[in-house]
Amino acid sequence: MKILLSFVLLMALILGAAWYIGHRWNRQIQWQLRSYIMDMSDSLYTLRYADMALNPITGSLTLEKVSLIRDPDVYKRLQQEMKAPKLIYSFTADRISLSYFRVWRYFMKKELSAGSLVFENPIVLMEYNTTNKDTSAPKNAYQNISAKIKSLYLGNLRFDHTNLKYTVIKPDSGLVMTHLEDLRIQVKDFLIDSMALEDPTRFLYARNYEFGLKEYRYRTPDSLYWMHVKDVVYSAEEQTLRIGQFAVEPRYGRAEFDIKAKTQRDRFDVRLNNIELAQLQPRMLLENQVIWANKLTIGSGDLDIYHNRKLPDGPGNKLGGYPNQLFKRLAVPIYIDTMIGKKTELTYTEISPKSEEAGRLSFKHVHGTFRNITNIDSMIAKNAHISADINAILMNSGKLRAHFDFSMKDSSGSFGVSGQLKDMDGRELNPVLKPLGMVEIKSCQIQDLTFNMSGNERRASGQVKFLYSNLKVNILKKKDGSHEFKKKGLLSFLANALVIKDANPDGGETRLAHPKYERDITKSFFNLVWKTLFTGIKETALGENSPI
Repeated sequence: MKILLSFVLLMALILGAAWYIGHRWNRQIQWQLRSYIMDMSDSLYTLRYADMALNPITGSLTLEKVSLIRDPDVYKRLQQEMKAPKLIYSFTADRISLSYFRVWRYFMKKELSAGSLVFENPIVLMEYNTTNKDTSAPKNAYQNISAKIKSLYLGNLRFDHTNLKYTVIKPDSGLVMTHLEDLRIQVKDFLIDSMALEDPTRFLYARNYEFGLKEYRYRTPDSLYWMHVKDVVYSAEEQTLRIGQFAVEPRYGRAEFDIKAKTQRDRFDVRLNNIELAQLQPRMLLENQVIWANKLTIGSGDLDIYHNRKLPDGPGNKLGGYPNQLFKRLAVPIYIDTMIGKKTELTYTEISPKSEEAGRLSFKHVHGTFRNITNIDSMIAKNAHISADINAILMNSGKLRAHFDFSMKDSSGSFGVSGQLKDMDGRELNPVLKPLGMVEIKSCQIQDLTFNMSGNERRASGQVKFLYSNLKVNILKKKDGSHEFKKKGLLSFLANALVIKDANPDGGETRLAHPKYERDITKSFFNLVWKTLFTGIKETALGENSPI
């Protein structure tokens, strides 16, 4: 009985002491938290919460209905003194929970150590103001906390169901806004002390950062498209970014899109699935906002491009709009050693102003490998060329391979293209030739179409070897008030009898074409490639001075 009584008294003494210490430390932490925030931010931020509870025995600390508020008057003063940071923020959270908090170590040694810190349903507002000028001496995280705390360690830092709004104020005072909902962020083994920043196994003080996003939706500035990103997962430790799907979705059907666009432009409908960016360097991404990776893989995709040539031409020209020229001007520095695209289907549809009908060109089972994708000057100095090797099936039967080479040094957008098309029934091309060229292939067996060309944003030239047999065509006209075409009998007969060379080689001689084409600067890069190739095909089949 005495032993039991002694035990009860001892427990009462411990609990009483714990209550007293907890009550006292609870008040100290409340005061210190607010003081830390005020001092470290030069009074810019204030911490508020509805309630706080500390349990020194279990090592738990909980804040309810928390908010970090920016003082607009202090912010304005700091701007005037040229001490305002470019990045400012505020947040609210339903609850912040600190678990396995070593309270004694904090109060005795000024070392904040805990197993986990969890933010529940946080709403984070971030604003990056490019017009702010901060002339104060920059400080890292340890320098900011060292006057109050010797070190800060969190085994796990987690933001659950985060609502993030990010605004960039540009130099012209324009706004760029991004809104991410239901974002999941987890930081593992987070440490701030005098040595952590130099630890090569850490990046931004942590062993690993993990981000998860179910869906992100963005409307383009011209209001013509939605951009979707779904099922995003990033692990800094694995150095891998995975995206379930990336999509560019027109907000309007084709007819309404033309009304909204007013002038000629390509309408894109894109879906890329199962994207993986491997060996993505976390330090360069998180600290320098540089995308540096070894390999980008796209599991499958669908690309649908539509163009209505009945609309008036757009204003200006497309000089400076080649793929290499646009990529060079991209604001985000990128280096990707290899990109592989698999199982992609590409369809191009064009409305002819002459026939008022749609021509359709399709590429199936597209597989492409791109190498040395970079706009970083130091990497361009080592290798100034982005290359691409592409294989596809053209219009259901033609085996197509092509090689592209883009120079990143030449400001005129210099490029090279070579390739081969083999074993194709020419009649497969009628869905595009009839509406766009008013020509129908009656018969033609394409054995080999080999080509190479080089050019820049003004012109292209090259060589075309077109081997075919039994070429016969119909010259067409449109039936009045109908979507059907009618054969021009006499003109078709004369073309087949007098103009068209029905085979190559012919009589033991193989004809080679050396086309040259001056670019229409209102048209695209791919228009120049196609026009140069078509000039070579036409010269081979019709002769250099053909009347048709």
